[in-house]
Amino acid sequence: MSPPAMDVKAEGLRQLERTERLLDVGSSMPRGARAPVHKSLEQLFGEARVRSQTIGSIGSGAFGTSGLPRLLQSPQAQRLEEQVADFSLTPAPGVGAGVGGLTSTGGQIDDHPSLGLKEFFALRHERVILETVEEAQRDCLRSCERHSFERIQADWEDAKAQILSSISPQRMGPAAVALALQGNSGNGPVSAASPQDGPIIDLLLAEPMSQQLVQRVAQLSCASCPAYREEVMECWNILGQELKSTPGAVTCGSIWYLQTRFAQEVKDLVYHSADSHLGGIPDTWSLVRAWGRIIFNTANFPSTTAHIWYAAFVAARAGFVSLLMELPQRAAPCSDRCPTLRAVCTLMAQRLQSTTPAGQPSPDFAAVSQEVDSADLLRADLAEESNGFHDVLVSLLLGRSFAFGRLPEATVEDWIWYRLHSVHISAKGDDQSPEFSQQLEAFRQQAASLPPSHYDPAATGGPSTSGIGSMEGSVPFAATASMQTLNFVKVLLLTAQFGRALQQLASQDRSLRGVSLHMALVLQRAGTLDALAGTDTPLNVSALLCDYAANFSCRDQLPYFRALDLPDRVQALQKLLLRDGAGASDELLGYIDGNGRHRPGLLERTLQEDGMGDQAEFVDLCARSGRQACQQGQYREAIRLLHLGRCFSEVLHVLCRCLRLPIWREEVSSAGGAAQDEAAALAQDIQRFFAIYERNLDRYALSSQVWGVARKLYGARMFHAFCDRGQPEAALDVFDREQLLPSSSGPSNAEEYDDEVWAEYPRIVSDYVRILCHAAGQGTVATYALQERVRQLQSFLAVRCTRLVLDQETSAALAGLARCC
Repeated sequence: MSPPAMDVKAEGLRQLERTERLLDVGSSMPRGARAPVHKSLEQLFGEARVRSQTIGSIGSGAFGTSGLPRLLQSPQAQRLEEQVADFSLTPAPGVGAGVGGLTSTGGQIDDHPSLGLKEFFALRHERVILETVEEAQRDCLRSCERHSFERIQADWEDAKAQILSSISPQRMGPAAVALALQGNSGNGPVSAASPQDGPIIDLLLAEPMSQQLVQRVAQLSCASCPAYREEVMECWNILGQELKSTPGAVTCGSIWYLQTRFAQEVKDLVYHSADSHLGGIPDTWSLVRAWGRIIFNTANFPSTTAHIWYAAFVAARAGFVSLLMELPQRAAPCSDRCPTLRAVCTLMAQRLQSTTPAGQPSPDFAAVSQEVDSADLLRADLAEESNGFHDVLVSLLLGRSFAFGRLPEATVEDWIWYRLHSVHISAKGDDQSPEFSQQLEAFRQQAASLPPSHYDPAATGGPSTSGIGSMEGSVPFAATASMQTLNFVKVLLLTAQFGRALQQLASQDRSLRGVSLHMALVLQRAGTLDALAGTDTPLNVSALLCDYAANFSCRDQLPYFRALDLPDRVQALQKLLLRDGAGASDELLGYIDGNGRHRPGLLERTLQEDGMGDQAEFVDLCARSGRQACQQGQYREAIRLLHLGRCFSEVLHVLCRCLRLPIWREEVSSAGGAAQDEAAALAQDIQRFFAIYERNLDRYALSSQVWGVARKLYGARMFHAFCDRGQPEAALDVFDREQLLPSSSGPSNAEEYDDEVWAEYPRIVSDYVRILCHAAGQGTVATYALQERVRQLQSFLAVRCTRLVLDQETSAALAGLARCC
């Protein structure tokens, strides 16, 4: 059991008083004798030491007999323990033997040898009080500092959450985008619109199509996805060469891109090589020779027939048409050992010339003095100088397949270049022939069916080890294995599969969806999609744009629709207005006041400001959307849209349909929370627009019959509502005012609405009988008045007994009323 708590201050005062009494007694003792005060002080010292050890031993059950560990003791307890341990009694110089002097290694007694015992304890008491106050102040400061830090940290967390929620996820990188999308599980907007989308649409609408426009759009598009910037720019470079008006021209653009890309690779490697030794501006032959020296690691290139045919392949692959024509002379005398070189180079130069896109620089073949024919090509095929680079050129010219596994360091780009040339050779330059379409489609299917490991090193953790067809050891486009590349997208673009390419681009990373939309808009503007309508998978640009814009708020979606044609724009706006009930809002359509007038909303202002339409188009759009909403059962949206579309009679028809809905006959408590909220909102809209139309019957030129039916149904709805809420007096007042059950004393046109509200009569009668039974039981209605109401009800039912069938409970209650009255 732990000792009781001790008051240090009170105990110190008590010991001080005891010491003073002992000193007074000791002063009267003989000088030579041992002073009792000395013994008492020694006893006091021993008790103080025991008490210090006792206090320090609290909790010894957990830590053994050594007391609390020093780290767990307070600083004040540690100092007290040291002072008690250092306290000693020694004779003080100048003082008699009867009275001992007091010393302390840490106190001020050493500085004042003549200090008395009373003064010593007074100073000790003062020091303890001072140290206690200072320690309390330090504890308060530490507590205040801790509280301030926690307060500042909490405020920063709140501010950081607000800042991050207001920043567009696209501007925080792909990882942040993915995290934001995972955290958003609702149907609302998931992100803010990209800042590059608006300027791109403005450029496409304001400027004619040109290469300069495509380059500017590409720069903006790349800025929207920094993580894929370089690869997206490469995709745009491919697309920029394919914006043609015929399938043949599109594939020629792919060939031109592959050739210019390879030529640029040759130049980059040669220019960055320290052993090139090129002076001035080198010509194509100097580049090919330097490239060959680097590849074959020899200073004497070309020196063999293999070198000659490799130089011919490099010239053809890079699109060096003039060099192909001059190669037999440039490579002499080594080229003399290749008798078929001239024929192959001439035919390959002609092949490259035939696939040069319009508008690109082409060499002049008027200087060619000798011609070659098919016989020369056959002799080249039968020549004994078999070589991989010789065979690939001859196979290409003959339109045969070639196993690229035989070609050292073959790449996917080499294979695509070869196959595109083969497609043109099989069609004999006619891109409208069936052979061209068949060969191109076969090539597309093969390219799209290959696994990702053929194109993307990230799919297998490194470069591909399996080949395309018979090609082994293929090295795809330049890429790093740290992230998934866009190589497959590039292959689809090069094979003119734009629909699949854009779908793959959008599905690979959410940050690339904007790029996919930008490319689709450029393809549509250039007419390339229409040119490939019969050969490529159809691409619905309107649906792509609407799906992309659906991730944003209504305000951000409207600028995107400017890029659509009028029919597609109308359809997109209708979809926006009917999207999850959020489109037909006051912000988008404008507020409708109590007199039926409205202030223009965001949609109407945007149509007028951006030149997308005028008020007439807005009215027509609302009318179309309102009818579609009514067909889909979106009655709240239908009422608002038809009213803004100035279809006032149709609004009344929708109101009547709403009043006939079965939700009013069901128990409200049986429905879920969402159903209750929807029913309450619909009831408010019905009441609001019914009041608007009641005040504007002449202004809206409404039919009296339609209005009478609507009023009858609305009165029945109010009557049932009062009955369900247990307000029979209010229900009876509505019943009499609206004449829910026609009688002979009613207006002459009451029967005109009989057929329209016939389905409501059984429930009206049932609730009316319940009210009469309640009145008869409570005595709130006079007997003669009750008898008159029962008689009128019986007359009404007698006339319609063949069509109107009541339930057993209502029939029994009515019979009881008849007997009582």
